[in-house]
Amino acid sequence: MDNLLVVIILEQAFGIIALICTVVSMQVKKKRPLMLLQTASEAFVVAQYLVKGAITGSLMATNSFIRDVIFTKYGKKRAPFWILIVLYIVMTILTIVSWAGPLSLLPYVGSLIYTWTLWYGEVKWIRFGNALGNSPYLIYTLLTGNYALFIMTLFEVISAIIGFIRLDVLGKNKKAPRSTKRSA
Repeated sequence: MDNLLVVIILEQAFGIIALICTVVSMQVKKKRPLMLLQTASEAFVVAQYLVKGAITGSLMATNSFIRDVIFTKYGKKRAPFWILIVLYIVMTILTIVSWAGPLSLLPYVGSLIYTWTLWYGEVKWIRFGNALGNSPYLIYTLLTGNYALFIMTLFEVISAIIGFIRLDVLGKNKKAPRSTKRSA
């Protein structure tokens, strides 16, 4: 098989697996499985960028992978504030190093938003932050002509919105069924 064909197949396979992990993560109720799926998704995104030879993309995705590992480690507790600041500094440095004009601000702002919601730690805000933080990525992918990534990010945003509405808005309105047993 031609090497270029292998690269294309691996690249697409890693992207599809990353998308599946992210879409499913936005539909789970608890933080730990959500974070594990997000971490797995980022690992596949790193692999996808490395196979493609996109070093800047792989660096940004590696930062997101490390961020997700850190926030998964803290579980139900909120990570110390200094960790959020360090992640912001690293994202700022990576954005400066990979600067390609004002468009570079879109993924940077999206990453800042989503990182804050992960640090904050409540699942409903993680879902909301995923939708809000990926919105600048939607614009960025359109303007840079990366239509495949636009479609993948759109699925992610839609899944986050559906999860937020289904689990956090409508799910709160459902009352637990009352027990029909009488206490003796």
